[in-house]
Amino acid sequence: MTASDRAGLPLPDYDTLSVGTLEHRIRGLGSDDVEKLLHYEHTHGDRAMVVQVLASRKHQIEEDG
Repeated sequence: MTASDRAGLPLPDYDTLSVGTLEHRIRGLGSDDVEKLLHYEHTHGDRAMVVQVLASRKHQIEEDG
């Protein structure tokens, strides 16, 4: 992955975060930022647990309105 692949991600150290750390770090992100991370994850690692955490956060944001 190049720096340009990660450009624009709301968490600059995203690729180095554990799932547990990611859960805490995304709590302050909005829907657009979570969507960026989901897209990046699907096109790069597509790790099931990470996708689940991101999708859950996105759903939570949508529920809260």
